[in-house]
Amino acid sequence: MADKMTDTAVRIAPLPPEGRLILRCDASDRKIAAAAKKALGIALPTEPLTSSARDKATACWLGPDEFLLLCAEDGREALQTALETALAGQHAAIVDVSDAYAGFSITGPKAAELLAKGCVIDLHPVAFGEGKVVRTLLAKADITLLRDAVGFRLYVLRSFADYTGLWLADAAREYGG
Repeated sequence: MADKMTDTAVRIAPLPPEGRLILRCDASDRKIAAAAKKALGIALPTEPLTSSARDKATACWLGPDEFLLLCAEDGREALQTALETALAGQHAAIVDVSDAYAGFSITGPKAAELLAKGCVIDLHPVAFGEGKVVRTLLAKADITLLRDAVGFRLYVLRSFADYTGLWLADAAREYGG
């Protein structure tokens, strides 16, 4: 796995352990949206390719009825329980996928350029600014990509983590790695 630190042009590091939950629900249902907001402390994003964040959690729009919820590892169980309680009896499902995915942080002034080598998404800040999220391919691996305040967070199935890490490290070599 790549925890390779290139020069300041691009930095690639594994993300620390965190809670990752998939929430499947109809966010346009006011009762479900209100219950989820109460449990999360933030409203679920309803615009495609967006996320919403607060201290407690980040909610990423993955599809019209699917959200990736990110939180601190030590708050994962409490968040899942709060969601299950708030959404009990409603048409919703919460699944813990924390162990299914690995994450990478990609930062530095050339981070978008690095990712563009294997990704067809326009990563210019005007097109893909802070808080934007997308499912796409990176060098043939399915990923979820989130732009945050410092760069990008990339999530990939754990079985593709070594491949993705090696690809990122190789693609970053021209930046001094």
